[in-house]
Amino acid sequence: MRSIKLLKIPLLLFGLKVFAQEEHKPVPDRVLQRTMQMRDQLLTYTTPLNPKENEIIPYYIQSNGQDYKILLIRYKGKVHAVSAICTYDLETDLSEGICFNNKLYCPKHGCQYDITNGWVENPPAIDNLAIFSVNETPDFLRIFAPSVVPVKLKPAQAFRDYNDLRKVAIYGNGAAAYGCLAGLRENGYSGEISLITSDTHIPYDKLKLTKQIKATQPEDFYFRPEDQYDGVEFLLGKQIQYINNKHSNTYVELDDGTRVAYDALILCNGTFPVHEKISGIENQQNFYLNDLAQHQQLKERLKETKNLTVIGINLKSLETISTIRQEYPKININLIDINKVNYLSAVYGPQVSDKLLDMAIENGVQVFEKAQLRYFTDNQLEFYDGYKIQSDTVLMFPNNFAPDTEFTRRSRLFEYDTQGRISVDYNQRTLTKRIFAAGSVAQTLLPVTKQQHIGNQWTAAYNQGLTAAYNVLALNVPWHQVPFEYQELFGKVFQQVNTWTYYDTVHILGDLKKFDFVALYGANDYIIGAVGSQSNRMAVIAEALRVNRLPMLTDIVKNQVDFPKIDRAIRKYNKSACYRYPLYLHRDDYLEQDVIWSSREMFSTYINISDDPEIVPSDVSPNPNDVRQLD
Repeated sequence: MRSIKLLKIPLLLFGLKVFAQEEHKPVPDRVLQRTMQMRDQLLTYTTPLNPKENEIIPYYIQSNGQDYKILLIRYKGKVHAVSAICTYDLETDLSEGICFNNKLYCPKHGCQYDITNGWVENPPAIDNLAIFSVNETPDFLRIFAPSVVPVKLKPAQAFRDYNDLRKVAIYGNGAAAYGCLAGLRENGYSGEISLITSDTHIPYDKLKLTKQIKATQPEDFYFRPEDQYDGVEFLLGKQIQYINNKHSNTYVELDDGTRVAYDALILCNGTFPVHEKISGIENQQNFYLNDLAQHQQLKERLKETKNLTVIGINLKSLETISTIRQEYPKININLIDINKVNYLSAVYGPQVSDKLLDMAIENGVQVFEKAQLRYFTDNQLEFYDGYKIQSDTVLMFPNNFAPDTEFTRRSRLFEYDTQGRISVDYNQRTLTKRIFAAGSVAQTLLPVTKQQHIGNQWTAAYNQGLTAAYNVLALNVPWHQVPFEYQELFGKVFQQVNTWTYYDTVHILGDLKKFDFVALYGANDYIIGAVGSQSNRMAVIAEALRVNRLPMLTDIVKNQVDFPKIDRAIRKYNKSACYRYPLYLHRDDYLEQDVIWSSREMFSTYINISDDPEIVPSDVSPNPNDVRQLD
């Protein structure tokens, strides 16, 4: 009998034990380990596999005559079966991920899924996994599956009910806007939704703009086709000029004079790039790649480009260069930074910055740091020292962005930070009743570290939009997710957990030269975030940060704590449950307190729904001595 052989692999240098499949395809013996019967298009599979608690075991069934990989995972004694491919790219193998209770982490994107029902828990994925019924006996598992299995499932959404007179207006069309729109419909909102945007496209995934250029069409980036938005009025190419919030006459006035009434308004229109003036740059075609129109124009321009100049060193510019190098290998690329200290070095430290720039240089990119640009002509760029390079197309990646909030000042409804972003609380509420702000237009504090959150991070924007939707529906849910981002750089995956505006220590584990590392960032000896190569270590950091189980940084520096120990601490604490499904079940119940938080000692008045996935509505307030009011 040939069985699925599992390896408890010491994860790179740190010994973190995760269950993963071997490189070969683990197809079980079809005689002894699996039997298959056809009954009304339902297939039955039998196997003696017996997963341990939170162990991930890959297994193959049939879908339309082809092998289809699923995962068998035990949670609270019961075996669950879900499809094994991440719904974000339909490529990443989830068997290489890690599971905490019923939460399954994607090893690449940081997506999270609820293994009990397949629900997507955290973006960038927006679709659910397929699930399969499992019947367990003392000797074997019996798995039931249809003969054709879908690769992903769209979450159920409420249909528009024209008897529901509620009106919600959303301003924007990026991650925050879609997160809000989807959150409303997925939690039963059947009223009117008006989505207003200065863009000419329906909501699309800006995260993909730097990952694909050549063989793309605008529809490839849409979150959903337009016909899948039931009862949503799209007002494209429109800008809000004025917000009226007086008494019962609440509306926004657009640039064409149209008035759109609202009961709740969510502002998530983002930022616009700010760059120092460069002489003569108008002599060449230049792009910012901050929207889909620019992306498609760049795609056409790159067909004729021979010498590309990229101004600005950051993760977005490096990922775009990586994509162009792969899709347009004959283009000469020059990467230029005009700052005294490049952005990567300031945010991630010189060691990580140098490694990322070395990867660009190894792939034929010329890098100019601390450059002083003099003038652009129609075919070249001249520096102040007289050096010249050929250039016929310019791609701009400024590190500074200004929030698009000028129009809101006419209404005098909000408070702003020094950058002009709208101040909100943890529920994404502004100071004005029934108006919310999410994404990079909002000034928020990170839920765990309480540092100021810098916008323009996709997953954070999506989750803030989702949070706004919850609170439009009076569910009182604060923004609580830990930001997780990834970039694809020259064949490698670079991952980041959380964001930070300040750190005083960076500690690198592993081999940075071989791009097999984790860099931990600390402030006053607290670990506030991390970057690193693709591995489950990043998921461990994200989950430990969320449930407040990270050690002090000096404990890791002194080798007193390693990743397996952090992993065990998370599992012992046993607070890593998914929240979206329990919240959905109780969406119509009266919840007296705000729900979902990770540490009542740090942030008060919030009950952590993850403490008990079987949460019931609270009809009594918690002991006031156990909580503190927010600042």
